[in-house]
Amino acid sequence: MIVWGRVATERVTGVPGVDVRAVRRFVREAVSSGSSVDLGDVDLLTAEIATNAVRHTASGKPGGGVWVTVLSAPERVRVEIQDDGGADTLPEIPAGDEWGESGRGLLLVSELAHAWGVKVTGDGQRQVTVWFEVAG
Repeated sequence: MIVWGRVATERVTGVPGVDVRAVRRFVREAVSSGSSVDLGDVDLLTAEIATNAVRHTASGKPGGGVWVTVLSAPERVRVEIQDDGGADTLPEIPAGDEWGESGRGLLLVSELAHAWGVKVTGDGQRQVTVWFEVAG
């Protein structure tokens, strides 16, 4: 069982939609300074998930945003990013051309994270939370 030492949550917005740099900044600041995780991996995975929210959901539209939650323990960090809903499809690792120009974000998440997953709200808005955990 993981005992999270610190939990930080914030809604990140921007103009016209989410500013991915602000999401990354919030996560970096929220991770405990004593953490042994690879902060480069946390930063990269955060950017990939936040970018997907901007590109594929209402989070990227004017007034859009994401809820970001960071749970940290000395040897583990969990990041959860919930979008504003409105996507036509659910996040998945696409089968396809590994030389294509896009579509590898969740593949990176699956390879670099120790655990990851997707939660969908059942309230009709179909907001999606993508989460990952990185261990030190």
